[in-house]
Amino acid sequence: MGLRTRGRKFLLQCRYAADANGESVTENMELMKMSTRISDPSTRVWIKDLAHAVDQNREEIDALIEGSLVNWSMDRLTPITKLILEQATAEKNYLAIPAPVVIKEAVRLAIEFEGSKTGSFVNGVLDKILIRHIQE
Repeated sequence: MGLRTRGRKFLLQCRYAADANGESVTENMELMKMSTRISDPSTRVWIKDLAHAVDQNREEIDALIEGSLVNWSMDRLTPITKLILEQATAEKNYLAIPAPVVIKEAVRLAIEFEGSKTGSFVNGVLDKILIRHIQE
């Protein structure tokens, strides 16, 4: 597993924990011992940048996601699916990670945490977000 792949998974877990325990994502990164679990310093910086991008732009990100849902609503998304979609959208829109990489990694997380049907769902939603973003 690559460094950023491991970093994405770690951040997803920290964001999920933050929603569950009310602590900040940064506090959960410390609680979950990022410095020992993610040994590469540049990957740790990248994770923090991604966490910051999601946090600072969450309203805009959620609007993009909601606008891309067909016969679905944000309140029907599982917490993990919502977090994966937010993280992936932030990667593409604020950290300039190429769309194919973003989609592949998000689908991988969705399958690992919620199964293949969720992987397909995440793929479809992200495809719509990225297509609309390119056309604007």
